[in-house]
Amino acid sequence: MAFDALPGMRITAEMYRQTFIAGDYFAVFEDESDTPDVYNWSDITLYTEEDKRFVIGIDRIEYIIPKNCFESPRHLIQFRTLAESQLSESGVQLKTGPRIVPPKYNYRSADLPDNVFSGTGTYVEKEINAGSIAHVYGKFKGPIIFFSVLAGIAAFICFWLIGGELEENWIYYGAISIFVCIGIIVLVFLVFCIIARHRYAGFLKHDISTAENIVFLVAPDGFGAIEQCVYSGKELIPWTNASYFYETKYSVAIVCHDKTVCCIPKRFFQKSSQNDLVDFIAGRVDQD
Repeated sequence: MAFDALPGMRITAEMYRQTFIAGDYFAVFEDESDTPDVYNWSDITLYTEEDKRFVIGIDRIEYIIPKNCFESPRHLIQFRTLAESQLSESGVQLKTGPRIVPPKYNYRSADLPDNVFSGTGTYVEKEINAGSIAHVYGKFKGPIIFFSVLAGIAAFICFWLIGGELEENWIYYGAISIFVCIGIIVLVFLVFCIIARHRYAGFLKHDISTAENIVFLVAPDGFGAIEQCVYSGKELIPWTNASYFYETKYSVAIVCHDKTVCCIPKRFFQKSSQNDLVDFIAGRVDQD
């Protein structure tokens, strides 16, 4: 299990008159003068992070932990990290909200050698937006190009039927058709930019990790992007969890099997080593 260095913590939900203890076990006090209900993490059948609360289900009981119960954003991140790490091997379905960093159920403990690419800092908008655009475009570039070419051919035929005289005007018709293809691709790209900006706004609103320093790692056994406040120096996502990666001007993004994305900004690495970083990743996972 990863993140086993995290200490246990106490969360008080005054509106529900409940106190939660999260550590090696998950315990609930309805009244601190009574004996608590103590559960193994393997007893949990539901874990959901919503916009304003966590929902933890055990059999037919659902416990609600409002996010405003936490002492600080880091306290919340520590709880989320501990819970997701404890539940990573339980088989329970974990539902998480919008994240700028991969959920902690992806991580495993690992010994880090000296030859590790690492950097620390906060994300900036252009890195997330560029990654979002490249991710979406990579999945849909085939259909986009196909329909753009189809639209260009249709435009050529329309000009031919309306204007006639193909032998004299085919260069003119062809040039306009090419501009139609390019115009559609540019329009789609602009739409992607708007979507990416909207996603980034969602990250800022929903994921408190955007304000935290993130530790970025690429190592022989795996990779990761982890909030510095919970990183203990031995957590990685195994390369077996990676489906593919894509490179943008500002970052390298590794897509996991569960569709979460680990975005690693290039600016945290010296320019002389950025190509080595990409080659290192390419030696372990296919490029999209």
